[in-house]
Amino acid sequence: MLTRRGAFGAGLATAAILRSPALRAQGRSCRFTLDWAISGSTAFALAAVRNGYFRDEGIEVRMSRGFGSGRVPVDIAGGAHDIGFGDFSSMIRFTAENPANAMICVLMVYDGLPVAAVARRDGPIRVPKDLEGKRIGAPDGDAGRVLFPVFADAAGFDASKVEWVSVSPQLREPMLVRGQVDAITGFVSSAVLSLKGLGLAEDRQVIMRYRDFGVPLYSNCVMTTKRYAEQNPEIVRGVVRAIARGVQSMVRDPDNATQAVKEAEPLAEVGIEGQRVRLVNAEMILTEHSRRNGLSVVEPARLARNLDILEKVYALPRRPSQEEIYTTAFLPPAADLKLS
Repeated sequence: MLTRRGAFGAGLATAAILRSPALRAQGRSCRFTLDWAISGSTAFALAAVRNGYFRDEGIEVRMSRGFGSGRVPVDIAGGAHDIGFGDFSSMIRFTAENPANAMICVLMVYDGLPVAAVARRDGPIRVPKDLEGKRIGAPDGDAGRVLFPVFADAAGFDASKVEWVSVSPQLREPMLVRGQVDAITGFVSSAVLSLKGLGLAEDRQVIMRYRDFGVPLYSNCVMTTKRYAEQNPEIVRGVVRAIARGVQSMVRDPDNATQAVKEAEPLAEVGIEGQRVRLVNAEMILTEHSRRNGLSVVEPARLARNLDILEKVYALPRRPSQEEIYTTAFLPPAADLKLS
C-alpha cells in the first residue's frame, strides 16, 4: 500500500510505505531517502513505488523526502536511512573524510550535471565572463556556488571578481526577478522552472550550464554504506533494479511518472511537475552518453577528472580510489539498463 497525504504532506519525512506480512517475515525491508522534497526531479523513484517495482523484488521500502542532496550521505552513514539518492560529489567528499563510514555509489542516475548560472536576458550578462563584477545570489552551500571556481577556470574568467549574496533557497529566484542580484546559481530543474513560475519565461533567461563549459562532474546517484551493501547484497540489488526500472518508466512515460508525484503529494501542480519530469529526462538522464551506453555506465577517465576537481574544490584529506566510490557489483545486466 502506498500512503499518500499522511506520508508526504505538510513536509513530513516519510514518503512511501509498502507493507505485507510476507515481506516482513522475509526481513527484506529498506529505508530509502530522496534528496529533497517530493517533485518531478525524483519521479522515477515514486514511479517505482507506484508501478510495483519494489514489490516485484520482494522488498518493503519506506521512502522519505530529503532535506538536501549533500545531506544524504550524512543521514545514511548516521543510520537514519539504509540507501538514498543524493549528490555524488558530496558522497565522495564524505567518504574521503570518513573512511570508517565509507559510502559507495551503486547506480549513477544523473549522468548530466544540472548546475547552472542563470541571469536575466534583459540584463548585461550574456556569457560567463560577463559575470565578473556582478552580484550573484545563492545559498552558502549551493552546489553552483561551491563549484563556481571550477566553472570559472573552465570558462576562462576570474571567479574572484564576483560578489556573492547569501540568500535562502526560497528568495533566490525572486531576487533575480526583482533585479536585486544580477545572476543566481542552482539546478536547471529548479531554478529555470521557478523563474518561469515567477513570470520570467525560459527565453528571457540566460542559462549557463557548467557542463557546457567543460565541467564534467557526475551528479546524483543511488548510494549506501559499504557496510550495508556487504551485509545486504540482495536488498541492494533489488533496490537498484527497482530504481533502474523507475528511471526507464519515467523516460518512456513521463505522464505516468508525473501522476506518481501527484499521488504522493496531492498539492503538487501537475503542469509544473510534468515540465520538471521532462526537463530532468532531457538534461540529466538522457545525455548522449547514456542514450548510447545505457544507465550507470561510468567512465574511468571522467571519474578520475571528477576526483581531480573535488580534490581541488574541497581540499580532500585523501583521494579515494575509483573502486571505493563506485561499483557495478549490484547492477542488473546491461540490457536491463538501456534507456532507448
